Amino acid sequence: MNRLLVTALLPSLIALGSACSSDDDDPENTEKYVDPGTQEWAPVARDRVAEECRLDPALLEQIDGELNLAWGIVRYGKLCHEFYPKGEAQITERQENFSATKTLGATVVGIAAHETRNFERSGRKTGPISDLDRVDHWLDEFTFNKNAHLAHVLGMVGHNADLGLGKKVYAYDAGGTVQINRLSDIVNTAIAQDSARLGANIEEFTQRFLYEPLGMRHSVWTNGEPNKNFAFTWQSPLRDMMRLGLLLLNDGVWNGKRVLGSEWVYRMTHPSFEDANTGYGYLTWLQARSNWMIGIASATEKIMNPIDPCQPAALHREYPHGLSESPDCNYADGNCSQKYDVGVWHANGLNGQLIVGMKGLDMVLVVKDFQNVSIVAHAGGFWPRVRRAVIALDPKYAGDEAAFCEAYGNNDYAPDLR
Repeated sequence: MNRLLVTALLPSLIALGSACSSDDDDPENTEKYVDPGTQEWAPVARDRVAEECRLDPALLEQIDGELNLAWGIVRYGKLCHEFYPKGEAQITERQENFSATKTLGATVVGIAAHETRNFERSGRKTGPISDLDRVDHWLDEFTFNKNAHLAHVLGMVGHNADLGLGKKVYAYDAGGTVQINRLSDIVNTAIAQDSARLGANIEEFTQRFLYEPLGMRHSVWTNGEPNKNFAFTWQSPLRDMMRLGLLLLNDGVWNGKRVLGSEWVYRMTHPSFEDANTGYGYLTWLQARSNWMIGIASATEKIMNPIDPCQPAALHREYPHGLSESPDCNYADGNCSQKYDVGVWHANGLNGQLIVGMKGLDMVLVVKDFQNVSIVAHAGGFWPRVRRAVIALDPKYAGDEAAFCEAYGNNDYAPDLR
């Protein structure tokens, strides 16, 4: 699909994008999603972990000693295991999550899209937020490409002079000053249409529509200020990270109610623009098999190997999609096939503040301070330490890591896909 055709179809695409976020009353079975609601987490008792979580508790305790870090596993919506080397006081201790904040920010924009979905568009700065909106619909001035859409900003390609197919270069907006911090202004402008319901600013909005319904009592973002840094400044304990991860794993449903649209979650957890980076969704990192890149400092070359071959890749159900004109997944070997759409995604902060979503295993992994040399090491190093506790009780490949990884890593095995 060329850019002229995209421009011609844009009104329809925007309507479609809004419809994708308007599934508050869709006829889905929300009972399949399990979460703690607004209550405190009630950890599964050790003698119930094997049965309720299908995890080996003895192996989990071995991992505690090896990591000696705050970490935990949520599986089937239950807090199956957590460990705090500093003791129980660490359960509510806030810590900077650094760039994991980016995934929090994308979630808040998605919730704003969901909550404005029924607004009428009567001119600039009116109507619902859509990822297909031009940025200049919401902002009077900005420093990146004047033709950029929200999708380009969320995929960190809006800075490119040419947004055409094959012309975009992904560049990680580490501090948020290139483009992504302007999402705060967009949300503030959109919710001003109904400030009585949505709040006076993005801080009040986040409190009302994310923290309160999810029971995230200990999170603070940019010191509670009315304008947000989307790149870092989210401080929280481990359990609030778990709640955000579980919201995304549960396709945007919490406590039986839709908090953000399932299609927005899909776009966060699938590649935005494959020609620029096969390993990045909306402010969220993805497992990819080739042609992915970190995009910071000297690490700008596309990488031809998977982050971890024991993680399924994030692949779209169809091509092209949204504003992406890519005809396929842009993998070096041309193989875009998948049996199960269960690609692994992760929020990833400096020094290893990780939230890892594994849809095919109905599982969220979270760790603080898993320090390694790079984003690659963070994503690829944590799961190999943890997976033996999963594989030990796997219903098909129990104890056979090689066979499990061959099937699961190739998107051919998803024992817990709902």
